[in-house]
Amino acid sequence: MIEQRLRDKVAVVTGAGSGIGLAVAHRFVAEGASVVMVDLEAPVDAARGLEQPDRVLAVAADVVDPGRVEAAFEAAVSRFGRVDVAVNNAGVMGGGWIHADDADRFLDLMLDVLVRGVWNCSRSALARMRPQGSGVILNTGSSASQVTTPKAPAYGLAKAAVHHLTRSLAAGYAAEGVRVNEVLPGPTRTAIFSRAGVPDEKLDVYARHMPLGLVDPAKVAAAFAFLASDDASSITGASLTVDGGLRPVPIDD
Repeated sequence: MIEQRLRDKVAVVTGAGSGIGLAVAHRFVAEGASVVMVDLEAPVDAARGLEQPDRVLAVAADVVDPGRVEAAFEAAVSRFGRVDVAVNNAGVMGGGWIHADDADRFLDLMLDVLVRGVWNCSRSALARMRPQGSGVILNTGSSASQVTTPKAPAYGLAKAAVHHLTRSLAAGYAAEGVRVNEVLPGPTRTAIFSRAGVPDEKLDVYARHMPLGLVDPAKVAAAFAFLASDDASSITGASLTVDGGLRPVPIDD
């Protein structure tokens, strides 16, 4: 039996149509929260698959568009009355060496989705949380923000920016009752790798450097649930790593 630590909480989860975001939605609902699932296309089918569908709302929004983000948060308030937790999880993966012909295109994409997306969602979340004097913002960072990423510098750069933003917002809004933390997943069993064109063989390389193996999205979701709960009421500005014990992967591996 999963503990009901999030009973009566309202959470907005971006990138909730699949992968880590979908796992977070499942976990939050299981722990008693009402969840607004946000993705580029409203994840209606995914929402129907959750228990307690009356506590789930599917909304379409591109996190790069501040107007669409604001509308998603307003939908949360309209349906459930408030926003207690924002999980900024929408993400993309890709890129290559900085000397590659398409390096600038990947840089723009990473900064737009991974940085501006978190920025936009955090602004909309704070607009609801500050007046009520409470709230939790949780960002999906990455173990890539803590190590060198020579083959994907744009991705590592963007996730490092999320790390800095997390700590800055935590320091800026603690006095107003808002906690801000991040979860740093390592390579996780989701479709984001295949969408980015990463072959299965590359996942096998990661797995060889992870003593606990590739990460299960449900384990990442458990970390988010902890940080969203009152069990973490004295934690802000923190980075919780869930990476299977990932060790540095040699450049030539």
